[in-house]
Amino acid sequence: MRSVIERIHELHFAWVLLFFWCGAMARSNAMYWTGRCLGAGASRSRWARILRSPAYASAQDWAARWGIWAVPLSFLTIGAQSLIQVSAGVARVPVPRYLLATTIGALAWAGIYTTIGIAVLTGWMTSPTGRLMTIVALAAVAVAILLRRRGLGRRAPASE
Repeated sequence: MRSVIERIHELHFAWVLLFFWCGAMARSNAMYWTGRCLGAGASRSRWARILRSPAYASAQDWAARWGIWAVPLSFLTIGAQSLIQVSAGVARVPVPRYLLATTIGALAWAGIYTTIGIAVLTGWMTSPTGRLMTIVALAAVAVAILLRRRGLGRRAPASE
């Protein structure tokens, strides 16, 4: 019986890339249209708290700084991607502009997952060393995020 990894490696690179690209497009468009719906009436619903959250405010700041480029750049982030896409929907970014931006971002995301993601999965599934290296890498990322958040929390507020 062949393993999942063997089956994935038998697929042509383009098919794996297309699979990940379709998934990214579906998710990003779902987030965009969720934002469009939220923007239409969220202030009067129980979902209004999302639009008042610090994470959403951060996503809006990022979108204001980068403009439409925030959408494809969001695919290279962890944790901010969905909120930036929701923010684009709330801001009612024109659909053709959003589709172009999300197509570029989804292609980058799919490329990363088709190459690096499959390599990590292969290492995890085929080698105890690969599993150990993955755990160490994830722990390092978690520690870096925690240290950064702790450092940001200790900063004194700017005086006016």
